[in-house]
Amino acid sequence: MSDLVTARRRPHLDVVGLGALLLVLLVVYAQLAPGLLRLGSITVLSAQFLPLVLAATAQTAIMLVGGVDLSLGTVVALAMATFAVTADPVGVVPAVLLALAAGVAASGINGALVAFAGLPPIIVTLAASFLWGGVTLLVLPRPGGHVPDGLVRAYNNGWHGVALPLVVGVVAGLAWKLAKTTWFGRAMYAVGGNEQGAFANGVNTRAVKIGVYAMAGAFTGLAGIALALQAGSADATVGTPYTLNSITAAVIGGASFFGGVGQLRGTVLGALILGVLTNLMVFSGVSTFYQLILQGVVLIVAIAVKTLLTRRDVR
Repeated sequence: MSDLVTARRRPHLDVVGLGALLLVLLVVYAQLAPGLLRLGSITVLSAQFLPLVLAATAQTAIMLVGGVDLSLGTVVALAMATFAVTADPVGVVPAVLLALAAGVAASGINGALVAFAGLPPIIVTLAASFLWGGVTLLVLPRPGGHVPDGLVRAYNNGWHGVALPLVVGVVAGLAWKLAKTTWFGRAMYAVGGNEQGAFANGVNTRAVKIGVYAMAGAFTGLAGIALALQAGSADATVGTPYTLNSITAAVIGGASFFGGVGQLRGTVLGALILGVLTNLMVFSGVSTFYQLILQGVVLIVAIAVKTLLTRRDVR
């Protein structure tokens, strides 16, 4: 009984621990960057961190069904390029819809290949990373595109005192929460936890996988749009770091590579911790090469800790 209670409490304890770690990092950050908690600074930071939060949310969804998406960074770039190239000619709203459609279509195709071909997700998405990277270069062969200046200012500096990135993040979180409480959300966890058992209970596991990948594509598309709004233009190569960073944030937040385990609040905290840690290294003058090494170490440590905790639960 005590083991069951501990297992149930662990996600909450993990979130508390992650929150405490984030608080410590913010205190250190505030010492290096006075005025961190001012409204303007919060808006700037939220604009900077939102793409990673959204990308990590997408990665978490895919990990919940036992997959991992190595093409996520290229899909982010594809959505970013699509939005930046079309924002002026067709308008902002149609550009948003096109970028989201690009993300959903790309990730949905990945999901269909995983579901019907029976290939390991890591192999499918690795191959897909080259495919979607090539498509992105067709859309935007060189850095460019343009996002209306007023929209860029509103996103990065706030709109009438409202931090738009925070609004987008809250809406995305509510959408995740809504999806999680539906039959689809329960099926998502069921497929990741025990695919054969879910199938035996009448769950269309293939449809669920494709739906999860498509949903992840919507979050990935939003991440690409946020990146374009932050920069005011697009670059076909800028999404690459988001693949590793999204995996790292998801694992830090408690997601499992084996599926069925993960929660949005942990993923958001993991993404914020990674973002603040990266900023701290920049402020401290740490070389980009060492930043990459540290990110790799953080991922390895997070995986090792998660594996040890999982083994202890099994025992």
